Amino acid sequence: MNRRSGALTVDGRLRQTAAVGLEIRLDRAEVIGVGRCATTDELAALDERGFVIEPALLADEDVDLLRTEFERLVAEDAQSRRHEPGTRRAKATSDNDVFAVCWRNRVVLDAAAHILGPTFEVGNVDLRDPSPGYGEQRLHPDHGATPVAGVTATWFIDAFAADNGATRVLPGSHRSGAPWRSEVPIPGTEVLVPGEVVAVGAAGSLLLRDARLFHAAGRNSTTGHRRGAFVFYQHDIADGVVCSA
Repeated sequence: MNRRSGALTVDGRLRQTAAVGLEIRLDRAEVIGVGRCATTDELAALDERGFVIEPALLADEDVDLLRTEFERLVAEDAQSRRHEPGTRRAKATSDNDVFAVCWRNRVVLDAAAHILGPTFEVGNVDLRDPSPGYGEQRLHPDHGATPVAGVTATWFIDAFAADNGATRVLPGSHRSGAPWRSEVPIPGTEVLVPGEVVAVGAAGSLLLRDARLFHAAGRNSTTGHRRGAFVFYQHDIADGVVCSA
């Protein structure tokens, strides 16, 4: 692929935009797609519940590479500890060869096309690692108070567990919404909302969700890492889209 500023279609044609997204056409997804296609059951779960957890989609060697690159990017970002208190954050651009395995995954591309249609954009890969004692969030849909159609892929670079603050999701809330009074305050008390699910999985797993689904990160109550990589798919990716669980 040619890499220049602007948005790039998967057949190699550049489309100049003011946004940071790369434009993807599903009919050419086989050119960049990595791994297997999404199944009918997975897409049905995304429609019905608003999320699906895919265990261990990435090989151990890929996870090791992601961890090494995560640490490199955080070390090179002088602002990595200032984006969010108590949390290390950084960004991998779409031309980062190591993190390409995340945004090019065929399950995710198929899910994005299922929600958005045959043409959509993918943003940068946002990286997040809450320090011990930090990381909790309010329940929220992605991209602010007004939900925007899209798909968010959360890749587990470390195992996501209840005690290290794995993402909490409210099934079906991408359709029904959720009252703001159900949010967990910050700093949180970790009070569960009725019906909510904690999305746990081994390193290399994927949480795939409708961007309109109400979700939140939990508090990291361990002494270890909970590194995650987040990829947003929408019709129009604006710069600065970095908030997710």
